[in-house]
Amino acid sequence: MDQQQNAGLGGDTFARLRSLLLSLSPAENKVGQYVLENSGKVIRMTLAEIARQSGVSDATAVRFCRSLGYKGWLEFKIALVQSLPHSPQLIHNGISEEDSPGTLARKVLLGSKQALDDTLSIFAEKAFQEALQLLSQARSILITGVGTSGPMAHEMYNRLLRLGLTCQVQTDSYLQVMQVALLTPQDLVVVISQTGESDDPYRTAAEAKHAGVPVLCITGNALSPLASISDVVLLSVSQESMPETISSRIAQYALIHALYICLAMSSMDQAIENERIIWSALMRKTPFQAGEA
Repeated sequence: MDQQQNAGLGGDTFARLRSLLLSLSPAENKVGQYVLENSGKVIRMTLAEIARQSGVSDATAVRFCRSLGYKGWLEFKIALVQSLPHSPQLIHNGISEEDSPGTLARKVLLGSKQALDDTLSIFAEKAFQEALQLLSQARSILITGVGTSGPMAHEMYNRLLRLGLTCQVQTDSYLQVMQVALLTPQDLVVVISQTGESDDPYRTAAEAKHAGVPVLCITGNALSPLASISDVVLLSVSQESMPETISSRIAQYALIHALYICLAMSSMDQAIENERIIWSALMRKTPFQAGEA
């Protein structure tokens, strides 16, 4: 999980919601009523789905969460799941203690497939093309991610490096700010954060904006603070209630791989030559190894 900050709200989230329900605005009250009446379904729904089912706007659903003291929908949903007594939902959505290993495996695989289907359903070609333009024109690229977004940052670094792009990866939040401070508007910062609400990724993006550096973010939350200050947003959707789940990473990986493929195809001859050089180096025996033969 990203370095997600806990809301610091103890106790039962359902009890908290009930106690504050009458103090909410009429529109926010609609969201609260829906949550209380459909808690089993809510933990598997996106913010947009909750808003639609409640008959309110996405922005109202966000305000509802903040009125309860949470930073946003994901943080509220996590607290909601944690309030369920002895709930397997803390491990994975839609599972029960009666499920066999085979059933559990199928549910996990279907969850991963669902994340890809959902990401594809909201795929924005214009934003994707803008992301490709930023990546191809940048003098240098700094790819960042903290916590479980770190492996995705390294994966993107590995892909872009193979294309010969000048790039770095940084998963330490303190060093991210240092590196961003030395960039220029000719560079690019990529921030990967599924929640988009964590303090560290936001600070990295904010520092980039202060320096005039374009920001490309990959996130699962279009209404997050991170998305709001990014120049281009690519959405990776996951229905699971816990943001650190593997299905969200699968969706992120698919987007990263799609960027890599498109960039490679735009300069196919060079990409193929780079792969040949890389594999030759990997297969070549060092002088020490050659002496052992």
